[in-house]
Amino acid sequence: MGVNAKKEEYEHVELFGKPALYTNSRIDRETVPEGFHCYDLRGSDYDPEKPIAVEAHVVVNHAGTVLIPEPLTIPAKGRRRLNGKLNFLGECLTLEGFCKEHGISLTPDTCKFTLRPAMLEQAGLFYTLPKEQDTMLGTVGHLRIDFGGNGHEFWHTWWPRDYEKYHGSAFEMELKAVVDELREKGPLESLGAMSQYCAAHGGKIAGGLQKNYGYVVETEHYRYCLRCNPAPGDYQAYLTVFDLRVQQMNMTEKETPDQGMEMGGIKL
Repeated sequence: MGVNAKKEEYEHVELFGKPALYTNSRIDRETVPEGFHCYDLRGSDYDPEKPIAVEAHVVVNHAGTVLIPEPLTIPAKGRRRLNGKLNFLGECLTLEGFCKEHGISLTPDTCKFTLRPAMLEQAGLFYTLPKEQDTMLGTVGHLRIDFGGNGHEFWHTWWPRDYEKYHGSAFEMELKAVVDELREKGPLESLGAMSQYCAAHGGKIAGGLQKNYGYVVETEHYRYCLRCNPAPGDYQAYLTVFDLRVQQMNMTEKETPDQGMEMGGIKL
């Protein structure tokens, strides 16, 4: 999980002669505003912190991330050598300050919910859980979704756990709002849109007979875990909802800087 692109403070740089922003953190791609492009910098094996190339995504030897208002041309091999074309200009800027300095209009953020890729340790949240874990984690239920024969329909069924106490409540309105936004601007628009989204945003999780991807939305009281299976001929998505208040009551915390909190062997 990376930093929020809109809240990060960056170093002002020139990348291949173009103004850009640099941070040594990873950026959550979901927070990158329209009109900006995000790339990772790769460090060398001898000095992982010294950037030597630009790529779409870097897992090992990540040496920083850049935001730039113009797309870069990346060779087919997936890497573009810097060759000294990253120059630090000696000032720090926010994204808003960068836009003001370069006369760029920053597109207002119209998304209400932030969808982030799941961590590998969270894979268990995206599949059917034993009843005891369901209770501990406050599972409300899950929405099963498929896009029909042409990939553009939206068939769905709600499978409740302990749904009666939520019936007619604000939860139903929030669930609808989350699903509507994911249909309008996210992976639930169509089968093709889901395939493109998963390819661009990562989030691959273990389990299942086919390739699955996991994404998480968190609101004040609920965690929505969306499992995507962008393949024809099967259910393409399961959206499982957990009550965070129940989790907090049942939580036995095992928190370290690297491990975070766990319950029932699943990292939350």
